[in-house]
Amino acid sequence: MRDKFEPINKENVVDQIISVITDSVVKGKYKPGMKLPSEYELIEELKVSRNSLREAMKILSAMGVVEIKRGDGTYICSEMKTSVFDNAVFGILYEMSTDDELQELRQIVDEEVARLAMQKVTKEEIKALRANIGEMEQALQAGDYDQTEKLDFTFHQMLIDACKNKFFIRLMQGVYAIFEKSIINTVEYEKEMSRVVEHHQKILRCVEEKDTEHIAQVIADSLSTWRKKDRN
Repeated sequence: MRDKFEPINKENVVDQIISVITDSVVKGKYKPGMKLPSEYELIEELKVSRNSLREAMKILSAMGVVEIKRGDGTYICSEMKTSVFDNAVFGILYEMSTDDELQELRQIVDEEVARLAMQKVTKEEIKALRANIGEMEQALQAGDYDQTEKLDFTFHQMLIDACKNKFFIRLMQGVYAIFEKSIINTVEYEKEMSRVVEHHQKILRCVEEKDTEHIAQVIADSLSTWRKKDRN
């Protein structure tokens, strides 16, 4: 007998349905190729409207999580997109981890990304990273913290790409799915001191000058105001 789904809260119903389905796949309750319960059963178990369920299924279909077969039902896709699992798996890990654990993980990851990037970064990539920091500074000065948040995350993605190792890049993109959740808090905290630009300038300087001696401390300093995003 299969496990039934828990009822959904009334806020953000569609998002919650999506989360419940993806979590069920990640946790192995529903494996690729398995058929989901009927629309009627899902409506009864999740306590949602038909419209909300259908909207969620359309999104899940577009994400590559489910396949809707007319006249047959809805199935978990046999070939799941890796990015879907990344977001779901790392989202769960994020919720299970402590602040100290995330702090330690990010110190290790940021440092190793920078060290590998030192070996392979090109002049063009250095120029692009410097331009990113310039845009970040402009966004901060304009009080556009949403844009600062995006540029912060983009900076680290650009460093990952500079590593030029497909396996490492794929792995780090998954790990940074955890950190993306926390960047907004870093920005909100650091906007009082406007140090976010300074931290990124120092990281870039180490990468450009291949400064392996100081990169660990520079990363540690950049994380001194980093805090895990509020779970509430």
